[in-house]
This record gives sequence, structure tokens and C-alpha cells, in this order.
Amino acid sequence: MVLKTERCSMRRKCAATAISFMLLPVLVWAQSTKEEFLSNIHHAGGILQSYIYVNTQLTPAPEGYKPFYISHYGRHGSRWLTTAGYYNRPEKIFREAFEAGKLTELGASVYKRIQAIAADAQDRYGALSPRGVVEQKEIAERMFRSYPEVFSSENGHTCTIYSRSTVVPRCILSMAAHNERLKELNPKIAITREATNRNTYLNTEYETAGKDSLEAIAWNFLNQRFNMRVFLSTLFSDTLYVKEHIENPTALVINIFQIAGDLQDLDHLNIDLYDIFSKEEIFILWQTVNMKWYYDFNSREAIESSKSLLRNILDCADSAITHGHPSVDLRFGHDSYLSPLLAIMGVNGLDAPRPDPENIDKVWSDYKVTPMAANLQLIFYRNERTGDVIVKILHCEKEAKIPIATDRTPYYHWKDIKAYYEQMIGRN
Repeated sequence: MVLKTERCSMRRKCAATAISFMLLPVLVWAQSTKEEFLSNIHHAGGILQSYIYVNTQLTPAPEGYKPFYISHYGRHGSRWLTTAGYYNRPEKIFREAFEAGKLTELGASVYKRIQAIAADAQDRYGALSPRGVVEQKEIAERMFRSYPEVFSSENGHTCTIYSRSTVVPRCILSMAAHNERLKELNPKIAITREATNRNTYLNTEYETAGKDSLEAIAWNFLNQRFNMRVFLSTLFSDTLYVKEHIENPTALVINIFQIAGDLQDLDHLNIDLYDIFSKEEIFILWQTVNMKWYYDFNSREAIESSKSLLRNILDCADSAITHGHPSVDLRFGHDSYLSPLLAIMGVNGLDAPRPDPENIDKVWSDYKVTPMAANLQLIFYRNERTGDVIVKILHCEKEAKIPIATDRTPYYHWKDIKAYYEQMIGRN
């Protein structure tokens, strides 16, 4: 089902004039970011962006080194939005305006689309979507194909996998899809699966101090740059009705934008909502939401909470190196755990000092850091002659850098990694 409509030419002209005037200073400093961002409209989904695999050439291991162990943390795959409110609140607003005869032609089209989206999402809130299942299976297969030595069951080698997730169903099903594909590729693989609250490092709760004030910065950023009156006039025919019946116009616009971003995760619907925004509006809305997530995921509390996860990664790796098993440690959780982990590890400079609010998108983009099914992989190699262990870091299956000196880029000596991070997080 395709439900799309075009804006009228007046809408385009009015919005472009009003918004471009307000955004001129922003577009100057953010031009390169904007160009990159707009190269793929799905970037606007931010943390809701479906996983995009880019086939890149990986650096061969130094001579004499073979992979023997993989440590993985993966976010769950694509999903529906997490609560009924994301769908019911805008549906109610548009339904009441429709019944009152206060929707424009475009507004009526949006209402029809939101109705269809909400009906599809009913009682599926936060659930893994069919696309999310495919994402996890494909990641598993690429891992299997890239490191056959690790997953082999030939010549006396036994492949054992310890797989665990949070107790949230979309994480459990992501784990199941990933594991299922590995077993399809090699039925002899032995997998231990676990989804309990005993693995506290997977679900450490944290609350950002001063969260309300930080969110206020983001909303102020939006309201200074986004003309709500002009935008809403394209959906609602009566400005007085909007003033009297829509309590929080900013929240409504953000809500619609989030639904639009999540539709790529629900590609079975074949519905689009981005057509109701201009490119300038999409960019500003993304900057705002990106700012909010940056504050959430890079807070002092979030970083502190990630220490237990990093400690688990270090300890499990040490055990695998010493005992020869498991072959793979798989962990499945959420962006709220993965993003702080990447920050505390300094992956690709994500430990950089907090920038000014208006410069956040220059150094941190949510769709790059933690899209759906985002993952961190540590690939361990051993030199059988010397016993030396080196590690390659992959973020979303691309080679990544960490702030540790090495003579074998993009490979790092395990002893250096262990010493650096243990000093950072401390030992109890």
C-alpha cells in the first residue's frame, strides 16, 4: 500500500523562504554534514535507521596470525516504535481535527497514513520487525564467512558460542535470529543461550542528571530554527483551531518525524511520511533529535554504567585466551548500552570532549553510532609460534580505531588493550 501526496507549490515556496532565512547561519557551518546527511533520506531516522552494510576491504592479518575468538555486542534489529503513545497521540489529534473539518488536503492524507501505520503497530510496540530478523541473520552470516577458522568444526576444532541478551523480547529474538543463521551454516556449532537479569552488565540502568534542562536546550534549538506555524498550516486549515486544540505543537511535529523515521524498519508497509517536510526541516529536526540522544548516551552516568559491560568484555576475552573456549561471545542489547560503551572505549574518537550544542552533529551522528542492529566486534588473532595476541576492532563491521598506540594498525596488541581499559575502569 502506497499512500503519498505532494505539497502544493505555495507550501514549498513559503517554507523554503521562511526556513532558509532562519537557517542561514546554521547551513554555513554544517554544510558538509548536511550534504552527507541528505545523501540518504533514511539517515533522518537517526537511532531508528535500519542497518546499512557497506562492503569495505578489511586489512589482512599480519603473517602468522589466525583468528580464534570473537567478542560481539549487538543492538537488536529494526523494530516498531516502543509504546502505543507514539502512534495513538498523533492519531487522536488528526482524528479530532478531521471530524471538525480542520485538516488540509495534505493533513487528511497524513491522517490516513497514520491510521494505517497505527493499525499495523497495534500490540507490536517495540517488537522486532521482519526486517530486524533479516539484519541479524545477515550480520551472522558475514561474521561466519569472514572468520571461518573461528566457526570451523573440522580437524578436531570445536566451535562453542556463549550467547546472551537482555530479557526484552526484541533482543531475545535478535539473538535467536543470529544464532539460528550460524546453526544453519554449521549445525555442529554448540550454542549456549541465556536471557536473564543475572547478566547485569547487559541492563545497567542509569538516569542522566539534569536531563530536563538538556532536553530544553534541544527544544530551544528546534524552536529557534523551525517555523512551527508555517509547517502546521500545511496540515491544519485553521490556525485558531491549532492554537486551541494542540497543546504541544513541537511534540506533535517530533512525534510525526519519529514515525517517519521508523517506517524504514517497517518496509512491508510501503508508506512514506518524509514528503510532508522540506529538506531543511528534515535536517533541523534530525539535528534536534541527534542532540537529545547525544546528551542521553554520553552523560557521565551513561559512561559510568558502561564500565561493567567493558569489564565483562575484558574478562571473557581473558578467559577465552586462557582456556580456549568459548570461540565466540555474543551479547544482544540496546543502543543505550552500546553507545556509552563505544564512548568509553574511544572508538573512532567517540570519547571526544562534549562540544557546544550547535556543533554536536559535527562530531556525533546517531545514525552512524547506533542505528538498528549496530554492533561492536573484537576479532582476536593469535600467532601460534610466539603466542602473541592481537585484536581488530569493528564498528558496524567497519575497521575502527581506538586511542591506543600500535605498530600494526588497525590491529592492537591485546596486552595493551587490556592494560589501557583496566586502568580506565579500575578493578574491584
